[in-house]
Formats: sequence, C-alpha cells, structure tokens
Amino acid sequence: MRPILLARQSSGFKAKNIRPMSEIIHEDAPAAKAWLAWLRAPWLKFAIAVIEPMSVAGLFVFMLAKSWLRWSDPLVDFPRDLYIAWRLSAGDLLYQKIANWYGPLANLVEGLGFKIFGVGLDTIVWMNIALTVVILLLLRGIFGLIGNRWMVWLSSVTFVGVFMVGHYTQIANFNFITPYVAQSAYGFLGLLLVLWGLLKHLKSEKFFWLMVAGFGFAVAYLDKPEAILAASGSLGIYFFAQMVHSASANGSALDIRSGWRWLRKSLGWFFSGFLSLWLPVLIYFWTVGGFAYALRAVNYAVVFSLKDNVRHAIMGSPAMQSRSGFDHPWQNFLLQLELGAGLVLICAVIIAAGWAWARAEKYGRAWWLWLLALAVLTGMELWFTIWVDANFFRALVFPVVLSALGYSMASLRLARRNHAEFSRTLGVALLGVAAGLMLTRVFLNPRLIIYGFIMLPLALFFWFHLVMVEAPRVVSRGGRAGWPVAVAFSSVLLFGTAFLAKANLEICSRMNYPVGEGRDRFYTTPPEIYSSGYQLNLMVACFRQFTPKAKTLVAFPEGIAVNYLLRVPSPLSELEFRPVPLNYVGVPQVLEELQAHPPEAVFLFAADFKEDHVAYFGADEASGRGIVNWLNQNYSLVIKWNQSDKSITGDGVNLLLPKIPNDKRPPLLPSQP
Repeated sequence: MRPILLARQSSGFKAKNIRPMSEIIHEDAPAAKAWLAWLRAPWLKFAIAVIEPMSVAGLFVFMLAKSWLRWSDPLVDFPRDLYIAWRLSAGDLLYQKIANWYGPLANLVEGLGFKIFGVGLDTIVWMNIALTVVILLLLRGIFGLIGNRWMVWLSSVTFVGVFMVGHYTQIANFNFITPYVAQSAYGFLGLLLVLWGLLKHLKSEKFFWLMVAGFGFAVAYLDKPEAILAASGSLGIYFFAQMVHSASANGSALDIRSGWRWLRKSLGWFFSGFLSLWLPVLIYFWTVGGFAYALRAVNYAVVFSLKDNVRHAIMGSPAMQSRSGFDHPWQNFLLQLELGAGLVLICAVIIAAGWAWARAEKYGRAWWLWLLALAVLTGMELWFTIWVDANFFRALVFPVVLSALGYSMASLRLARRNHAEFSRTLGVALLGVAAGLMLTRVFLNPRLIIYGFIMLPLALFFWFHLVMVEAPRVVSRGGRAGWPVAVAFSSVLLFGTAFLAKANLEICSRMNYPVGEGRDRFYTTPPEIYSSGYQLNLMVACFRQFTPKAKTLVAFPEGIAVNYLLRVPSPLSELEFRPVPLNYVGVPQVLEELQAHPPEAVFLFAADFKEDHVAYFGADEASGRGIVNWLNQNYSLVIKWNQSDKSITGDGVNLLLPKIPNDKRPPLLPSQP
C-alpha cells in the first residue's frame, strides 16, 4: 500500500516534502509493524505502570533521607506552629490565649497529633510526611485526568525534587515537611481536593465527587487565604460553565430552568461536603468558648486574615509594601510583562520548530528549524540564569493568567454549543484558574524563592501541560507530530529539576549544627554562617543555668522556639515581635499584655531587620521602642552571656529578670524619648 500524499501547500516547504509522520511509514512495512507491536505489548505497559510510580517513590525516599531533620529554621516561623500545637494539647484556646494569623484547622490537627503521639518535633514531621504523600497522590490524580502518564511522572518528580523539601535560602521552613506555617500545606491540600473532586465529577458525572470538592474547600477555608481564593475561582468557573452546558443540553436554545435545577442539586452536594468538616470545627469551638468565639474561629481565614493581609500590604509598613510590590508597582508590573512575553515567544518558537520538523518527510530538510529551537532553549537557560533565580517563575505569571482566561472562555463557548470537547477544555481551565490565582499574592513582587513551594507547583505544571500536551494536540490535530516539542520541554524540565535538587541537597549537607535534643533534635547552619541555631542553644543553656525555676518566659524579638524546647509557656498571646508582626498586632496591645501578665524571665538578643527597613528591635515606635522602655522600667539586665567565653558579643543573649527593690543595675538599653 503506497503512502497518501498531503495535498495542501504549506509555507516554507514544497507540498511533496510535507506529510504527516503517520503517512511517512508504509502501513504494511514489516519494521513499522514490529515497532507498533512492541509499543502495544502488554508486558511493556505493565512494566511502565510499575516502574513509573516506583521511580517517584525512590526519589521521594532519597530526598527525605538526604535532607533528614534539616528542614526548619531555629527561630523564624515554623517553631511557632510547634509551640501552638503544644499549648493546644495542654488545653489553651486558639485566638484567645494564643494569637494566630490564619485559620484553625492545621493547628487543631497538629495539637491532636501531640495529644495522641506525644509532644515532639518528630510527631509533626511524620504527620507532614503523610500529608505530603497525599498531596503527591492528588497531583498525580489531577494530571492523570487531564494529561497523560508522561506528564504525571514529570509533575511528580519535579514536585519531589524541587518543592517538597526545598531549601534555597539561609532561612529554611519553605517546604512541605516543616512549612513556615502549617496552614500553607493544609490549604494546598484542600485546593487539590477541590480540583480532583471537580475533575472526577466532570468525567463521571457522579455527584459524590462534588462532596469531595466541598470537603476540600472546607479544608482550604479553615486554613489559608490563597488557597481559598484559588479554590473559589475554580469553583465559580466550574459551576457557571456546567450550568450553561446543562441548559444547552437539549438543543441550541438555552433551557434556563434545566440549568438552575442542575446548579441547585450540585450546590446541595457540594455544601454537604463543606459542612461535613466546617460544622464539627464550629461545634468544637462552640463547646470550649461560646458561639461568638466559634464563629470568629471558623471564619478567621477568610474574614480576618484575608482582610488584614490586604490592608497591611497596601497601607501598612514600608517593609510590607516592599514585600508586596507596592513600593514600585508600575516597574514591577512592567518587569513581569516583559518576562512573560519573552517566555511566550520562546515557547512559540520551539513549538513551531518542532511541529515543522515532525511534519517534514525528510527530517534533514528542517534541520535549521530544529537548530533554531535548540538555540532558543539554550538562550532561555542563559537568560534566566543570568537574571535572578526567581525570574523564570516571575515569567510564569502572565502566560498562566492569559492561558487560564483563554481556556475558560473556550470552555464556556463549547458549553453553549454542547461540544464534545467541553469536558477536556473545562478541566484544563480549572487547573489554569487555580494556578493563576495562586500567583495573585505575588503578582507584583513574587518572593518566589521563599513562598514558591506553595504558589508555584500548579502554575509550573499547568504551563508545561500546555506546552507538552495541549500545544502538540492543537498543531497536530490529534496526531503525534508534536512529540519533539514534548521531548524538548521535558529535557528542560528534568534538567532544571536535577539542578535545583542538587543545589537544595548541597545546602542541606552544610546543615550539621545540632539544635534541641531527643524527639526535638534537628540540624541547622553552623554559627559562623548563620547564628540562629547557636543563639537558640545559648538561650536554652542560659535559662537552665541561671533561672531554671521561672514559670513564664518571653524572648524578644523572636524565639518562641525557646519556650517550646524548655516547655515553658509565654504569658503573652502574641508569639513574634519582629517589625512585620508588630505592625499587624500593634505595640500598645503587646504592652497591655505585658502589664497584665509580666513574664518571670525575658531574653533579648540582636537580630538583623534590614529587610524590614529597621536597624534593630526598638529602633522606633513601630519596631518596639515602647516595649524596650517598659522593659527598662520593670526589668534588670542580669547577664550578657556568650557560652563560649562569657564575653559580650553580637551572638550573645541578654537575660532580664524583674527588678528588685533598690536595684542599682543599669538599664539594658538607653530609654528612648
């Protein structure tokens, strides 16, 4: 049987030289038959089905083992969750005796874990490892529904190698095992549950999956504002598109009543899943603190946390404005626009080159196009390497948002026409909307090297799904002509994953300074590089030597980890006193608590706040000057202590005790006007 010639003309090549790849090989060629038979062999499919998940599991174990107990910062962020979980297990009330910026669910789960398995860092670690496994399985399920096995594998290894235990700065905590706040990982889990439930319902039309989506939305609702926003966007697109689709099912004219019936039934199933988690949490807080307290607690993430984050980002301190990008919004916007346009152009060139190469009868005739694509790939690597590391991810913002918008509009158009492609297009749109909204927080100033482990996975995987699955499908009209594009981008993704994983593990290998003991032992950077671990050990040793009988303790400007390791509670509800937390809370509120419940011991040590535009703690009113003045009036400096030589150094700690009558010792710091 002779091959069928492609009839139409195409620019750049003569018609006789351009044919689909499927037509280049004779259908009755023995080699082709043997090749196709090998690809379709049951044993090969079975081998792939076994090897693929095993390779992901092997990488999972390898990354954990190489980074074991090297995930958390000694002083910043994560220790707050350890302390909260310990105090909740002891009976303290969240949002009353313990202040918190986010929703309650993650803290309640960790407090329950301490009650069941005992108080210790290892309890949180193993709970979060289990949580990360569930997140990985959900990611695999989502891309299995909208993509293919190759995309499932790529997303899995990238998540494990880059995001799961990422450590790219001196400060740790930006990973899924010891996240900077527990609500970030739990909120991400809730968002993935929403997406998975919607995609399963889209495929099977079983309303049970809307209950799963509702339960996932409750998880996000009770944890983190970013996850709430992303889940809400996907839900809005889904319900609206499905309502239009249902209204169009019986003909070209819209049947509004049919659409409303479907929407009412769907929302009933969805809210039953939502209430299955939200109501038990409400009842718990109701029983321990009353109905008003319960309403505030279960709605905290969406009402209070989201409102305060927006207000402080726009109208707060200079540090918050800088972190949010409102210090130079127009320049930041233009930079992202430039980077995003460049990324789109690069991908377009590679897709076009790969398509033309695959469509040519003689591959050598298109060598220059493929060479151009490889050159562009190399240029892309150099471009993003020369720039700041986070710039590649900054470039994702506009392409992801525009692609999500395009697929959302396409799904609505296909829903109106009752087209068979509606389900596939809507599934891609749901992922794109969630990915785009997860980037909203850093639309002007990403700080992706820090918070990217939560904000980036969906955006990165969505973009590569578009390039490696959706773009080849479009240019080849369902054929296999797009495989060179998938190979090229897969190579880039795997190279980047290997590079970042190696960089991550190199940092972990230098973290060999032990902190804590027993179940709370972990490792951090040596003091000659980063002194937080040394200062934490110093405060623990100083407390045990000089004031072991004190029943309450506060460390300024941060150091709730000291309270946790010593198992000595803080009398204050606020747990951090760096400039940004103080901006949220307000110095007057902290002073009111100090006067009502003065601690029996106080630590004060030097901390670098250059990033927050403040020289030191107490430099001005916003950074705690009133607190320092109060300490001068009511406490005496007992010792400036450095464990190695008892000298006064920047790495030492200052121990303060309440003043006694006729105390002539000088104040810790000069009083400020």
